[in-house]
Amino acid sequence: MALKNATVIFLLFVFAFNFGGSYVVLKIQQHHIRREIIYQIKKGVSEEDLISITVSSKNESELLWKDREEFSYKGTMYDIVHVEILNENTKVYHCISDSQETILIAKYNKELQKKRKDKNNRNNSVKTVKFLQKINPLPQKEDVALSKKSTHTNFVYQDNYSPLSLEISSPPPQQVL
Repeated sequence: MALKNATVIFLLFVFAFNFGGSYVVLKIQQHHIRREIIYQIKKGVSEEDLISITVSSKNESELLWKDREEFSYKGTMYDIVHVEILNENTKVYHCISDSQETILIAKYNKELQKKRKDKNNRNNSVKTVKFLQKINPLPQKEDVALSKKSTHTNFVYQDNYSPLSLEISSPPPQQVL
């Protein structure tokens, strides 16, 4: 019974991971990368290592903001260290290029496109079924119909049964008169 429960839990985990597990892994990895960048910023970054991006009202739409301190510009992720305001319409963002996160997101998008392509071909479902058959092949109809259930008893009746004895163990008494 415990084996069945473990199998059910394992299969639920496999199917859940198949549906959204890669997204969860992406978010965990992004979180670790962001923590590294925050640590690096707090430790201090030299001005030579910073990339300056000048943004005006004309090219402001090219920035794709992830949150207050992070954006994507021309396919690369950046984390803001500090902002310099030149005038009403122009800002200079002094940033760290987040190449690790850029690569991570590119890999995720590539895998996502690959999965969509596989989904159209239905290869993914076939692979999952074959994988599950390797783990625990289901019995075929013949196997179920012809299988004999073997029973093993722990109690041996012949050793614990004493039949009624009808044997005469001695001759009958003699009449004395």
